[in-house]
Amino acid sequence: MSKIGRNDPCHCGSGQKYKKCHLAKDDAARSAELAKAAAEAAAAQAAKAEKEDGEESDASAPDRRPTARQESPAARPKSAAKPPPAIRRKAI
Repeated sequence: MSKIGRNDPCHCGSGQKYKKCHLAKDDAARSAELAKAAAEAAAAQAAKAEKEDGEESDASAPDRRPTARQESPAARPKSAAKPPPAIRRKAI
């Protein structure tokens, strides 16, 4: 089946142009198919990641690992000395 142009007669036989008749319906169906495929791919990727971790994820239990902001300053490694600030010159 060849691709239908926007200004071609509609495939349903109504006599209207495709853009006035079925374009919006076909685009909505195509978007729904893509969304379904994306959701299936995300679910497959999540299942693969869960399988690789070797443990089941409990959605009701929050992640208890502290983030970088929640860690105490003593727990974070000290970085090297800070570089001097850049010198800004005023335009005359």
